[in-house]
Amino acid sequence: MQRRHVLAGLGSVWAWGPAGLAAPARLRPVTVVAQALDQIKQLPLVLAQRLGFFAAEGLDVNFQAVPASVRTLDALADLPAQVFAGTFERTLYLQARGRSHQAFVLVSRSPQVVLGTSTRLLPPDADLADLAGSSIGVYASGSMGHRVAQWVLLRAGLRASDVHFVEIPDPQQALEAFERGAIDAVSYTDPLITRLEQRGVIRVVSDTRSLRDCDQVFGGPVACTCLSASPSFIEREPELVQGLTNAVVRALKWLHTAGPSDLVRFTPDALMQGERAVFLSAFSRSRETLAADGTFAAQAPRNVMRALERLRLPIALEGVDPEAVYTNRFAQRAKVQFRV
Repeated sequence: MQRRHVLAGLGSVWAWGPAGLAAPARLRPVTVVAQALDQIKQLPLVLAQRLGFFAAEGLDVNFQAVPASVRTLDALADLPAQVFAGTFERTLYLQARGRSHQAFVLVSRSPQVVLGTSTRLLPPDADLADLAGSSIGVYASGSMGHRVAQWVLLRAGLRASDVHFVEIPDPQQALEAFERGAIDAVSYTDPLITRLEQRGVIRVVSDTRSLRDCDQVFGGPVACTCLSASPSFIEREPELVQGLTNAVVRALKWLHTAGPSDLVRFTPDALMQGERAVFLSAFSRSRETLAADGTFAAQAPRNVMRALERLRLPIALEGVDPEAVYTNRFAQRAKVQFRV
């Protein structure tokens, strides 16, 4: 299924309130511009809506998908949004450009990106340095998969110019290109990686679907997806921000104990892309990387900043205060209220 069809399907589902019922008129409408709506790292947001947690806070949340044409951090930073749900890197990027921005609840603490090679390309005892000269499929230049691959290769002593990155925005086309040998490796998210694993054609060399491996890649905890807004908006609308945070933290708590039948019942079919077994397998691999309680680890912003600085993006981060780009006050209140 092509990515744009998945997003369209999700949009039609998410136009409705909890469990497919129309949201009551008394709820306050809120538009959240959301990135990567079809990925597991955003599942807590989907469930917060499907389980009625947003409605319980008096909110009728409408998720507006980031256009497929918006792929780079620069383009993402220019996207207008009062409330944004997506990469924490956008918050840092805006701050570096002098546009004060702050994350207020953490959704995922890993990019959930996997770098894997074809089993035909490298022997089992090969290391990352052996990827020199290979072609690596990524969703887009400047995408999370692209940046994670660059960072992993940099840590292994390779430069981005030592490999050839190939843009393949359609996961099905990426799978086909990988299987026929048009590319040697991929740096991608699920469900593509799980599909390749089940076919036995990929050898994983770097996997951020587990906290241990993610910590090894980045040298400690990182922040990935979050809800964010300008500090002025947060101060002007504290009840709305607290309501959004409460709903996300409740969804995270629900996911702590949710079983396969629970997930199948409340996850939109469009997000599972017609492959329940693949979705459940992929979720089990990434489950622990979803935020535990919505709070940010103190070291997480610094670790993300260090990686971005080493990649030499066309923006200076040295003037960014790591403690100014997030707040835990709303998530801490939600933790206490819902005993997370």
